[in-house]
Amino acid sequence: MWLLRTLSVAVSLTTLALATQDQTPPSPAASVYEFFSGTVAELPDGRIVVARRVLGKPAENRSFVITPDTKVEGKLRVQVRVTVGFKATDEGDIAMRIIVRPAKKKS
Repeated sequence: MWLLRTLSVAVSLTTLALATQDQTPPSPAASVYEFFSGTVAELPDGRIVVARRVLGKPAENRSFVITPDTKVEGKLRVQVRVTVGFKATDEGDIAMRIIVRPAKKKS
């Protein structure tokens, strides 16, 4: 009998704790980026152009604006593989993070 009461109290407390948790939606600053991976085709001032080729699909080039807030991990140059985390805006896609992928070693 005491086991049943203990379980009942535990379930009630767990339900109460879950019901009182903060239900606010995440802030816009915590929004998730979109990602695009490929090879750097061009590096004009303030921009990066990334080319992606996927078997069975047409080749795709995307251009991203590089701002002072853009975080770049690795040495950025033409013909390296990158993954760009970006936010789409009315002014264009703004690169928030660029990760340079290591080159594949030839055996």
